[in-house]
Amino acid sequence: MGAREAVARPYARALVAAVGRDLAGAEACLQGAAGAITDPAVAALIANPALGAQALGGAFVSGHGEGCHAVSRLIGVLIDNGRLDYLPEIAKTFAELKDEHEGRVRADVKSARPLDTQQIEALRAALSRRFGKSIVLRVVVDPDLLAGVIVQIGDMILDGSVRGRLRALGRAIGSF
Repeated sequence: MGAREAVARPYARALVAAVGRDLAGAEACLQGAAGAITDPAVAALIANPALGAQALGGAFVSGHGEGCHAVSRLIGVLIDNGRLDYLPEIAKTFAELKDEHEGRVRADVKSARPLDTQQIEALRAALSRRFGKSIVLRVVVDPDLLAGVIVQIGDMILDGSVRGRLRALGRAIGSF
């Protein structure tokens, strides 16, 4: 875990505790706010000293409910502490904590070619059996792989690519 993620984690945990059951609403508001801080018009708002932290917090959040209200308060705290630029990492960590709370795991899959629906479902089922949780797949095509797939879940990488197998074979041969 990097330094930015280490700073983001306590904020994300506090937000999970603050929103109660409205995790989905908070996630939607948090993702929107994290995307908004990259907008040049929003950067100008942030730089305006005439706007207070709470006013800015409300400006970032579009939505209602306890989740969005908690996100607005969090943004105010981040602004007060000079850490608004951590919002994307907080949003990512919050999504991971929400998934964990809901018994779900996100897996990033790189494949050499597009996977069809049947292949995706077979991969999802195999990962679900292995991890004992519901799996959300994000699949991207990476033609540099030659063939096979690479699955990343958190810090774990499952390399089923031809390149990975060739590397392993090379290490095995090199040890003779």
